Amino acid sequence: MTNYFKNKMKDRLTYCKEWQNSVEIYWANKEITKKAEYEYYKSWPILKLILDFYFIPYNILRLIKYLRMLHEYNKNKIEIKVLTKEIHDDNNTERPKQ
Repeated sequence: MTNYFKNKMKDRLTYCKEWQNSVEIYWANKEITKKAEYEYYKSWPILKLILDFYFIPYNILRLIKYLRMLHEYNKNKIEIKVLTKEIHDDNNTERPKQ
């Protein structure tokens, strides 16, 4: 494999890992927000019920967005495995220079 192509694969692997870390940080922050929201609405259960009913269409769109992100996240994990394997296999099959 050419050196240029190998460097591009390494760059893509780096990008995939950074994206995965960003998504994990995003989800961790969403969990914190969910916990804070739960604590706040403990004292206002009727308001929570009214708002949940009012925002049903928006919550469905958020669910679809979450499912899409989860799908992309799982694809990215597989892509990381494939790229790692390709780079590792290429490093092992290179012929020594004479």
